[in-house]
Amino acid sequence: MNNAAFKNVTPNAKLAMVNSKLGNKALGRNQGSTVEIYDYINVTANVGNAATIRFFDGVNTRQFPFTNLQQNQLQVGEALAIQYIALTRITVNRSNKITSQSSILTAAGLALSQLNILLDNSRILKNNSLTRANTIFNTQGHTGTNNLFYPDTDLTLPPQISFTAELQTPANSDTAPADEDVYYGCHLFGTGAILNLKTNV
Repeated sequence: MNNAAFKNVTPNAKLAMVNSKLGNKALGRNQGSTVEIYDYINVTANVGNAATIRFFDGVNTRQFPFTNLQQNQLQVGEALAIQYIALTRITVNRSNKITSQSSILTAAGLALSQLNILLDNSRILKNNSLTRANTIFNTQGHTGTNNLFYPDTDLTLPPQISFTAELQTPANSDTAPADEDVYYGCHLFGTGAILNLKTNV
């Protein structure tokens, strides 16, 4: 058995290794950075019901502040090693002003939602519930109110390959306030790479 497979690999090394295997050796010379990508979906019409929400799919139809992407793939020279995930809930009034933000785990039942992440047609995270993000089960939270989901490996998003995050929710206690819309959001955070023109041109 190859014991090297069980040694800790840093997020930077994982990015360089995965992209090198894909023939993108230049990415290892790009600028290291802290990267966050996110997307919000209006769930008002179906709030509280069982549903499947596909984040980043059709992201080109949304704009800031509901996403910070223009398409569901990273640009040339960009990559992300996902180190933690935040599933959030915002309310937006009829004037299109955001009135609140919280974890979606504030609604009973949503901790049993299942999360999948797909890279092109391959699942890189399959049917994980949000239970590990619940404060009472979150072994990596380090605070009493931490609702972050920490994957056990740094899931890697290379450049120019489409990705989606799929959240399957059960029937739950969430409700939409009067005269406001409810959006669920998915934030992917981690060590990443951005284009470094000094070393790549």
